[in-house]
Amino acid sequence: MTKKVRSLSDLAKLAGVSGSTASRALNNNKLISAKTREKIQKLAAAHDFKINTAARNFRLKTSNTIAVVIIKSSEHDQSFTDPFVLNIVGIIADELSRHKYDLLLVSHNIAQTSSLDDYFTMNRADGLIVFGQGDDMDAFDKLINHQKPIVVWGGQSKNSDYVTVGTDNFMGGELATLHLVKQGCENIVFCGMRSFETGLRFAGYQQVLKNAQLQQPNPLDIHFTFEDAYKVTLALLKNNQFNYDGIVAASDSIALGMMRALNEQGVSVPEQVAIVGYDDISVCAFTQPSLSSIHQDTQKGGEALVSALLDLLNKKPVDSVVLDTQLMIRDSSCRKLN
Repeated sequence: MTKKVRSLSDLAKLAGVSGSTASRALNNNKLISAKTREKIQKLAAAHDFKINTAARNFRLKTSNTIAVVIIKSSEHDQSFTDPFVLNIVGIIADELSRHKYDLLLVSHNIAQTSSLDDYFTMNRADGLIVFGQGDDMDAFDKLINHQKPIVVWGGQSKNSDYVTVGTDNFMGGELATLHLVKQGCENIVFCGMRSFETGLRFAGYQQVLKNAQLQQPNPLDIHFTFEDAYKVTLALLKNNQFNYDGIVAASDSIALGMMRALNEQGVSVPEQVAIVGYDDISVCAFTQPSLSSIHQDTQKGGEALVSALLDLLNKKPVDSVVLDTQLMIRDSSCRKLN
């Protein structure tokens, strides 16, 4: 009667190899010859044997999991349902799968100052990719354990030294605003809730208006949702308080919500109000009119986030990455000038 294979040790004895060789063969380690790997994998399949990964990970103090964490200052901040975030998380998931890592999606309030360390102390994740720096960089910096493998999406403040991947937000604000100025807009409003990243976009917007000697209207505080942008814009229009001819939106969700309200109320885009969004989500090219936007390359961004984190896990030196920052010009911002 064939002896049952209950453990890795049983499988190793049956194959006539050491336990470490059997383990490496099952994990397709190239240090083991193809012939030996094939032999051991066939024996494992024949005896319906699988490595207990949970027990192995506990023993090795590894989870083989990467956590993607969104830090939120309020329930109105960007979340995993935001089209841009959803897109880049999809790229991250594909990249992690290619490197045999699982993905854990979680969100935390920025006030939970000890929560990120828990992923390491409780062996829930080997590394973290973090979104959402909020508007208090001191509070955010306290969340980041600089001795742990953590990569942050976005810009980096001068006083922080954690690894970041993102576009140049100041330049993005500049490009969007300068384009509207060149289109003849004279009353350009910035729309979006203030955070570190959107603050950089706002600073770029301010610089262009200053250079052009244009007045800066009070920014519109709008949450990162289609719904809030639509409601705020509709209320302003109905109360005859909307007197802008240009909009720099902190996200495409905001731009699209505002554009719907303008269209419903008979305000022509771009002839009466020219609009530029931020992120360049895929739907921008298919709206009516199509939406101009600052492009953030989710493919390169997702790949760079994973690559940087894997390098940190392997104790390699890692530098922050600044992706190309480009304005994609479409119908929503192109006015017919005399």
